[in-house]
Amino acid sequence: MIFPVPLAVPNASSATITRFSGKWLSVMLLVLLLPFGVEASVAAEGLDPLREPSKPISAPAPLLGMDRAGDVLVGVGLHGMIKRSTDGGTTWQQVQSPVSTDLVQVRFRDPMNGWIVGHDSVLLHTADGGLTWSVQLDGRTVLARLKGFYGERAERGDEGAADMLQEVEFAMNTSATPDVLASPFLDVMFNEDKVGYVIGAFGMILRSTDDGATWDPWIEQTDNTRRMHLYGLDERDGVFYIAGEQGLLMRLNLQTQQFTTIETPYNGTYFGVRALPDLLLAYGLRGNLYASRDDGGQWQQIDTGLNASLISAVDSGQQLIMVSQSGAMIALDKESLSVTPLQASRVGEVFAASGTGRDGEMVVTFFSGAKLVEIAKAN
Repeated sequence: MIFPVPLAVPNASSATITRFSGKWLSVMLLVLLLPFGVEASVAAEGLDPLREPSKPISAPAPLLGMDRAGDVLVGVGLHGMIKRSTDGGTTWQQVQSPVSTDLVQVRFRDPMNGWIVGHDSVLLHTADGGLTWSVQLDGRTVLARLKGFYGERAERGDEGAADMLQEVEFAMNTSATPDVLASPFLDVMFNEDKVGYVIGAFGMILRSTDDGATWDPWIEQTDNTRRMHLYGLDERDGVFYIAGEQGLLMRLNLQTQQFTTIETPYNGTYFGVRALPDLLLAYGLRGNLYASRDDGGQWQQIDTGLNASLISAVDSGQQLIMVSQSGAMIALDKESLSVTPLQASRVGEVFAASGTGRDGEMVVTFFSGAKLVEIAKAN
């Protein structure tokens, strides 16, 4: 249950792992090239990674996603690994995960409430700052919800729902695990009103209005008929934004309850979007960074001087630290949009980055775990 299974796109060939790029291609390759530890043993023993809790991992292992929960850092990785740091990233302790499938991203709304997404359509939730986690969604419950949601509407004559049901059925007919929707979730976000979205590969998106207790599919409520991968979320004043592949950038229209396209000058993949007061940023492949002061009406390309993909935007006072997959970094002034080159992290390929709550430093994650780095101007 590792490989992503696409929803069928009419008149198109099946999508493959080559659709992924940048950080997410690296993540997929890690899954393929590192069949060690829990998930390999789970498969060998015929166990179910969606029902088998994680096991202790003593060897250095990649942290693929990371976020702050107040004064605590939480990181996630392969084989259901979840780690916490209470000293700003200096030391890490593994906590129990209810699954042993691969986890790729973690997001906290506040110091207590956080969510983790991963392969096999897994979504985990914590209400105690990451000490304990429970499953809100997985590939079985998502599949059942898709069939039930679209099946009921198709029976009432909804042609769009019938088409969606056909996509789901086609995908499962080509799956090695026909009872599990194996495509990965890639990001999740909730606001203070308990409204949230989970997004992922091949255009998957679901919406919740009760902190994840219940979910509705929203695939057909996006301008994404080509089923582009959806990589990143952000929110401002109740309006959510989504970044995706092939230049896809969308904004929630609160009146129509539809994610509509924001036109940008770039047709490459966006891995992230930041919706700040009076500033909208979209960033992605090959150091590309675009800024808008009018919510996407006009765009300015920011010359980052970076060639590697941008994978994180970390708040640092009046600046945003833009971190690339290669470990190179810049500081972007939120007002002037001027760029200051920073010293590279020099840890190899970077998967995620986060502030620590202390001035002048941040944590980056890489193949062997995580490392504290100083935020300093380049020589």
